[in-house]
Amino acid sequence: MTTANQKKSIKLPVVITYAIATALLILGWFIPAFGYGQGLGTGDMLLFMYIPAVINALFNRTVIPASVIGDRTLPEFMTAPWGDSFNAPALMIIIYLVVTVLAIVFLIPVLAGKKTKRTSIVNAYIIEGASLVTFALLFLFSAWQVELYTTVTGYLNLTIVSAAVLVLLCIQCIYEKGSYGVIKMFLFLASYLAFMFAMFRIDDFLDIVLSAFGAGSAWDNLLNTLNVQPGLMESLGGLAIIKSFVDGTPVVSADYSTALNVINVCVIMLFFILAINLAFDFVGLMSGNQCDEEGYLKPHTVGKIIGIVRNLLALIIAIIMLVCIIIDPVRVGMCIYFAIFFISIGLELDIIRLALVPSQKRRTEEQREADRLRMEAEREAQQLNMLNEDPEQFYAMAGEAHENSPIADTLPEMNIPAMHDDGGEQLVISTLPAEEPEEPQPEPIVYTPRPVIYNGPTDEFIDTLTTEEKIEFSKAFLDKTKGELPTDMPEYEIGGNNEDFFLAIFMNLGKFRAMLSAKLLRKVYKYLNDK
Repeated sequence: MTTANQKKSIKLPVVITYAIATALLILGWFIPAFGYGQGLGTGDMLLFMYIPAVINALFNRTVIPASVIGDRTLPEFMTAPWGDSFNAPALMIIIYLVVTVLAIVFLIPVLAGKKTKRTSIVNAYIIEGASLVTFALLFLFSAWQVELYTTVTGYLNLTIVSAAVLVLLCIQCIYEKGSYGVIKMFLFLASYLAFMFAMFRIDDFLDIVLSAFGAGSAWDNLLNTLNVQPGLMESLGGLAIIKSFVDGTPVVSADYSTALNVINVCVIMLFFILAINLAFDFVGLMSGNQCDEEGYLKPHTVGKIIGIVRNLLALIIAIIMLVCIIIDPVRVGMCIYFAIFFISIGLELDIIRLALVPSQKRRTEEQREADRLRMEAEREAQQLNMLNEDPEQFYAMAGEAHENSPIADTLPEMNIPAMHDDGGEQLVISTLPAEEPEEPQPEPIVYTPRPVIYNGPTDEFIDTLTTEEKIEFSKAFLDKTKGELPTDMPEYEIGGNNEDFFLAIFMNLGKFRAMLSAKLLRKVYKYLNDK
């Protein structure tokens, strides 16, 4: 898994996927599949042709006259779920129209989004997320009034579009977040399938899928073998049970019992907790990785713990419901087993994500340290190149920055007169050691001092030094008795290539300024420049 926020360009893949999603949203109005299976002609299965009728149904009065609408009245699957006063599917169709227009408008910020910013991906997520939420609510409202199979086939054009947009959203998530995106995609799919199995009878779809693989009777054979029904309980899906409970009618042909009442309550609680799970994981699918100000991923434990709690709560509710179904005189529905299975998958994924947090934090710190070392190495390499190519510029830059250095007090300064064009002088501040003025020699009193003699090894550089400087250099770098040297200081080789040695002196100028005389430092600098 990647632990650092990579500054890679996300513009091209986002633009491509978003352009495809926008084209699909537009195409949804013209795919001849609206009202499929309702006995309509091809020309009557274009959703675009029903916009006037949808507007009239939304306001429950004739806003657009019949001369414009013609004979295209809304089909049965668009019946208002809450009577004639409010048509929720009509509202969702109008919202879908608004989202389609916004998708076209948002092409501008998506195309203009810079590669190092999230402008493109955020705008793409907004439109694609809004379209999928609109489709989900549309199917939910319609399935409240008619069965899910009729709803999906009636809105077959939008079923195709929503499935394709969901695939594009998953592609964007995986591309942007890498392996984290894969995990978030599986979390969303687990929540989605748990909700679908718990709330709807999807055996019709299973029969279609299995028939495509030549196993059309496999589902029915499984139900007969296990002696179970196709729904969540008996032949009813969770949404049908909630509707029956709201209408005040018994959900099964059995006397009311404590267990049955608990089942009703559990179904309602399961609906809300699974809907919350689906919403959380859908937002997680669209949201980006959380990184600190330096761009490194911040593995959070709170979100994982919340995911464990909500999935665990859903699992407990589903198990209580299963127990009550078994002890009550009703038949178990196969869908509750599938719901429990997918809830368990989501719970396991969140537990795995929580267990991986320590290793993710460790990898983040390792990445941070590796980047720090790499930046230091690059900076040192740049300094060495600058010192070799333009020593004067290197020391001028060092002079500008030395005030903020912890060894600022030990850095040398000197005044070097420089000529103006008009012949005047200006002072140039440099970090090079200054020539110390010759102190006046005291008059000899009564004795002649013994001459200083250097009997140590010598080479081309040492020959350029005075006797005192030779002794000073020898004590510092050959005998190493003048002071402790840096741990990475190269050894001085008599007569060898000591370029790295001299460079190291100036890389540690603050230390050697206090150890060596200015004259010796200046001769080291002059020798290095002459080379």
